[in-house]
Amino acid sequence: MKEKEDYKKILKVLKKFYYSRKGAVHFSSPFKVLISCILSQRTKEENTEKASEKLFSKADTPEKIAKLSLKELEELIKQVGFYRQKAKRIKQVSKIILEKYNGKVPKKREELMKLPGVGLKTSAVVLSYGHGIPIIAVDTHVNRISKRLGLVRECADVEEVRKTLEKIFPKKDWKFVNLGFVNFGREICKPVKPKCDICELKDICKFFRNKKL
Repeated sequence: MKEKEDYKKILKVLKKFYYSRKGAVHFSSPFKVLISCILSQRTKEENTEKASEKLFSKADTPEKIAKLSLKELEELIKQVGFYRQKAKRIKQVSKIILEKYNGKVPKKREELMKLPGVGLKTSAVVLSYGHGIPIIAVDTHVNRISKRLGLVRECADVEEVRKTLEKIFPKKDWKFVNLGFVNFGREICKPVKPKCDICELKDICKFFRNKKL
């Protein structure tokens, strides 16, 4: 069990990495956040950013995307993986938002998760970065690093990870957790060959402690 001082130290590092760079989810429009998340699935970040920029320069609302032909949409997002499947999904999502939600992206998680291609992570990202509603989105970085640090059980699923992190960190600081962990995971706590030697959290890290044994 970690001490409160450990949590404070982790939060300090997360805030630092939160501001270290801007991620693709930083849009003012909930719709852009939603579509970017769909594009990002099983795709490298740089390709997601390029495809998002190309798409939104042509169509940045559900109305505009719904008017695009499937072929046009596929061409605009061709840089992402599974672009044909994603083009169909984005068209579906745009039409549903127009017809069922009057062109507005839902603010309730259960409603978001009814949309094609929207799961636990995407719904949380949309609420947090799109609507400004406090919730911690758990992606691969958040999941991996939380377990390496010993904040959650190794066998915890993503919802347990989210609920545990939301108990550990003050609600006012939840916004720093996802992107803080994401940037920290990209730069320091990488999936393979993490840079433990320069990590500011190695003295309280379960993974580092076990590695030394």
